[in-house]
Amino acid sequence: MKTRKSVLILLSIAFIIALAGCGKETKSEVKRFEIMPTALLELENGGIDAVVGDSPVILEYIKNNPDSKLRSFHDDEFEKEFYGIAMRKEDTDLHELVNEGLAKIKANGVYDKIFNKYFGDGTDFVVPESDNRLNKTYKVASDMAYAPFEFISPSGEPAGFDMDLIRAIAAEAGFAVELVNTNWDGIIPSLISGASDMIISAMTITEERQEQVTFSDPYFEATQYVVVKEDSDIKKLSDLKGKTVGVQNATTGDFAITKYLGLD
Repeated sequence: MKTRKSVLILLSIAFIIALAGCGKETKSEVKRFEIMPTALLELENGGIDAVVGDSPVILEYIKNNPDSKLRSFHDDEFEKEFYGIAMRKEDTDLHELVNEGLAKIKANGVYDKIFNKYFGDGTDFVVPESDNRLNKTYKVASDMAYAPFEFISPSGEPAGFDMDLIRAIAAEAGFAVELVNTNWDGIIPSLISGASDMIISAMTITEERQEQVTFSDPYFEATQYVVVKEDSDIKKLSDLKGKTVGVQNATTGDFAITKYLGLD
């Protein structure tokens, strides 16, 4: 009799615990990484459920790492975004110089050749060196771990779409650039402090950033992509609720998914 009562008591406790657990949703989590490749490796290794990042960077990684067994998708919940070159608000002459140079390389076809090199058929194009007729060298900060926009080449030189773009603008406008590899978290402080004069680093133009810096005219359009393992059951953005999502810290992907999951 005592045994039967004990069993009933245990079953009642188990039932109460089960009821208490009903209706509880698994909490969503955003896990932040210093650089995007680390987030994608964590996904490959099963440490997180998905990664959110800029579409060109995501597609480039999957293309260059076919054994990663990752797939990506876009969701219309994510808005289009535009990249700009950041400068200090007070440097109005530089704003004008950069925008004029950008407009000229778009008009003369140089921009298209650079774009085609990285996002088209891959035809090589070497940007001509600036003659520096203005006798002015500007320090340009970039977080060079974000291929195909900015990365370090096998020879140890800054390379990528952004690097070629700013070199082309400099050549057209007549100034020189010194490209400085700068950690993303410190990239805007480096500009504000005067350690750099510009930032070109696939940086999305946002209202929050415009409170601190001025941007050039937009030079690239992108959106956010979600990356998951090929066998994942995550098919749409809403499937990320209750999951652990990796992002590069303080990027647009970080802001977008944090807001979507209600974690801001």
